[in-house]
Amino acid sequence: MKKIILIVIVTCITGIGCKTEQEKKYDIAGEQSKKIKEMIDAVNEKDAEKYALDFSDNVQVYVESEMKVNGRNNLINNRTKHFENHPNVRSEIQHLVEIDNKVIMHDKVWLDKSDKEGQNIVEIFTFKNGKVIRVDVIQPNDLFDN
Repeated sequence: MKKIILIVIVTCITGIGCKTEQEKKYDIAGEQSKKIKEMIDAVNEKDAEKYALDFSDNVQVYVESEMKVNGRNNLINNRTKHFENHPNVRSEIQHLVEIDNKVIMHDKVWLDKSDKEGQNIVEIFTFKNGKVIRVDVIQPNDLFDN
């Protein structure tokens, strides 16, 4: 009996066969985080209109402090082109943190099926009146332009 208990304890400590809370990558903390989750769902559906739903009309997107997109319509056009160039793109949230009017997201993006590791991206979404007014992106230099 002691051997069985010891095996169960060792198994749980090493993580084999036991589920833990650490397996969950992120929590949806509030309404803003829910909107970010819906945006990522839209990326995986390749739906630029749905992606841009919760962005303000004059949203600004910065990559490495350089403005890349100015305005919701330009964002829709950018994402539409991105989805056309990468029809198999998919994104998966790794971490999601909501602080006041900001949501910080670390996600992993795979541009095509041959990409086994994906690319890490960090985005800081700033909200005002329930809409994203600014996005600051840290990512590989050429990812957003594709």
